[in-house]
Amino acid sequence: MNDWFKEWFSSDEYLELYKHRDGKDASKIIELILSSVNIPENARVLDSACGAGRHSIYLAERGFNVVGFDLSENLLKIAKENSAAKGLSIDYVRGDKRNIYFKEKFNLIVNLFTSFGYFESDKENFSFINNSQNFLLKESYFVIDYFNKNYLIENIESETTRNNGGKTLIEKRFIENDRVIKEIIIKEKNSSRKFVESVKLYEYQTIVEYLKKIGYNIIFMYGDYVGSSFDPNKSERLILICQK
Repeated sequence: MNDWFKEWFSSDEYLELYKHRDGKDASKIIELILSSVNIPENARVLDSACGAGRHSIYLAERGFNVVGFDLSENLLKIAKENSAAKGLSIDYVRGDKRNIYFKEKFNLIVNLFTSFGYFESDKENFSFINNSQNFLLKESYFVIDYFNKNYLIENIESETTRNNGGKTLIEKRFIENDRVIKEIIIKEKNSSRKFVESVKLYEYQTIVEYLKKIGYNIIFMYGDYVGSSFDPNKSERLILICQK
């Protein structure tokens, strides 16, 4: 199950499965962030694990200078195409969260849509959070958007099936070794493909304590994309807005 993300995020099926996570969905979290931070109009923003660029694109449309990075060449290619189609100039870079480095510094770094917990060790999972301070200007911001472990455990759907353009998408979910595992089975005519997602389940207190330990001041804790206060048992998401 190591490096499951390399195959899954490089597949064409990944964007099919999450096509409901579109620009409208991206605008909600970005507007929540922008209403919570104080950054200049021409601020430099880093979109960590940017995928196909939906958050980067919205940020660029709002007038910011955006850099997005991701490990998947396929997703970066799509991000570049989508940005070019809108006439946007976004600097996309290929890189691994565990060892990426930037000389330039940013006013805002975002880590959205559960782009955290992919790796086997805590050291690897927290490496980008730890390094993020090196890429931030003084009094700038870091944002992480992750699921709420308590809510997920209580509300996990063991299996869902839906049809999409002649394909059957089956998602099986379970918890094993303190990770949430999702098996994705895609059936089309006589063929079938299987992928896996595996994300470490961290308590919200663990993430909060780590952020504070390395010097971040947590200024907002939200439980959803409309800005509801975080509730440890009821909130679907854990959105932490931190200041250096």
